[in-house]
Amino acid sequence: MSVSRIVVRRAAALACILCLLGAASAGGAGGEVEAAAPDAASPGELRSYATIYSIGVEWDLVGDANHNAACTVRYRPRGAAEWKRAMDLLRIDCANQYGDNKSDRPYNMLAGSIMFLSPAAAYEVRLELSDPDGGREVRDTALATRPLPQLSAGGRTLHVRPGSEGGDGSESRPFGAPDAAQAAAGPGDRILLHKGDYGEFTFSRAGEEGRHVAWLAAGDGDAVFRRATVAAGHVWLEGLALRRAEGAGGQGLTADGACRGVVVRRCRFSGYHYSITLRPECAEWYIADNVIVGDKTDVNVSDISGEGVELNHSGGHTVAHNRISHVADGVSYALRNCDIFGNDIRDVTDDGIEPDYGYANIRMWGNRMHGVFNHTVSFQPQFCGPWYIVRNEMSARRQVLKPNMADRYVLVGNTLVGFGRTAQGRADLLMKAFSRNNLWILVRDEAARPAECSIWSAHGRQREGPYNMPYQGRPDWRSDLDYDGFDPDGAGMLLQWDTGGGRPEPLRDLAAVAQVLGIERHGRVVSRREVFDVPDVAGYMREAFSARRLALKAGCAAVDAGQVVPNIAEDFAGAAPDLGAHEFGKPAAHYGPRP
Repeated sequence: MSVSRIVVRRAAALACILCLLGAASAGGAGGEVEAAAPDAASPGELRSYATIYSIGVEWDLVGDANHNAACTVRYRPRGAAEWKRAMDLLRIDCANQYGDNKSDRPYNMLAGSIMFLSPAAAYEVRLELSDPDGGREVRDTALATRPLPQLSAGGRTLHVRPGSEGGDGSESRPFGAPDAAQAAAGPGDRILLHKGDYGEFTFSRAGEEGRHVAWLAAGDGDAVFRRATVAAGHVWLEGLALRRAEGAGGQGLTADGACRGVVVRRCRFSGYHYSITLRPECAEWYIADNVIVGDKTDVNVSDISGEGVELNHSGGHTVAHNRISHVADGVSYALRNCDIFGNDIRDVTDDGIEPDYGYANIRMWGNRMHGVFNHTVSFQPQFCGPWYIVRNEMSARRQVLKPNMADRYVLVGNTLVGFGRTAQGRADLLMKAFSRNNLWILVRDEAARPAECSIWSAHGRQREGPYNMPYQGRPDWRSDLDYDGFDPDGAGMLLQWDTGGGRPEPLRDLAAVAQVLGIERHGRVVSRREVFDVPDVAGYMREAFSARRLALKAGCAAVDAGQVVPNIAEDFAGAAPDLGAHEFGKPAAHYGPRP
């Protein structure tokens, strides 16, 4: 992470001081002085960091009590002539101190991400903050994305074959156990693990940045581990088979200590309660193209214990193109600055992706989550935003998003399918979102009367309980929802919404939604039977890791119906972005391990 300190301009600082003095001089009854936060924005500390494909920034503010400060973002490869626009930073003002869940501090800032960048590339970023009440700052910063991990050239190749005796690590005289290879290995070396059962082992020989100690399946049969521990940085594991032994504990691969820059690639995990578990002090892991099958034998019940990839409140990671099933949560507990994309997650008994207790700049894009018993993405809690949920194909049995405690988030270009009487309950969560180009699909419960069904449902009673934030029935400075598509599947109302009076109202069409709530003025009603290439959406979602996609039909109502969002939704084939997870005319999304 690179941390930049900015110098506050004298004029902005003076305005802030004068505002505070004015509030203090006003005083209150009984001689008490009540200080009001100033509306002018004064910039504070700027923090910036990167993953392989993304850059994130957090820019602290003093003041801006009316939340109208804004910050445009431009970026370019270092030395390039032209700047590109990215999405503006989002205004963040949250504490999220509800129940026993408490963030590390309140956040008053502008924050956001630049996504879909090139690995190992240097970028210049220009941030321009402005506030109509006073306060302006232009800040340039430079940082580089992390490199995509590569096996280093020039190191030695050592061989291990279980049961061999007296070997020196050569192909003709291999070591008989991995501990002998580990004692001999150094940064940049590759250890080829031949067919056999290696039992339990701790990988404790550290590599260096760009020179991993690499443990690779030799390719002549399964190199099987019953349990593995990574206790060093820059270790590379590839092609290994981790299988839970009969009667053994439920941990597959675990981290021990502050392990940085570890690669777990093309491994197979079978039968574990927790397949991959990190420590909070871990950073910059690359977990990609693995197949994880957990220990859940009945995926038709709610069960919240047992993870595929447990990031365990750590950050800086890339979790990409894994196939995960038969666990409670597919990927969980990202802290901040994590990229989670291309994963194929299904038949899970709780949530698809669970970044609970996470902070700014967690990015989830291009994932497919079906057969999810509870929710696809969980906000329980989101300690501060923004999170990015972009071009995912998602369905859940209960409700698509788990909306307990949310801050700002970006919801763009997703296909979200819910079943039953409503696709999204506790839908006041959506009032925290920047929402564009999504397709909300209800597959209605035929046993329910159409008059009881709606796409979104929100009323104050849904917010009762110690782990739910206060109900929000009306838009405020955090709400920006438009250009989305809705298929109510014959429901009697589009939304069932309590605007704050304690009584849900039926909003039967988008005109009523726009009039009452002031959102979705350019939204549209669609029919899944007319927009999708897949005739039976519910049947498709029951297919295990289907080769099909919820692609759009040519010329349907979802094509060219969206709005351009800089950096997030600007790569489109027609006159404007399409609605949903798949752009017509573009290559099909790839989910799960890559060839």
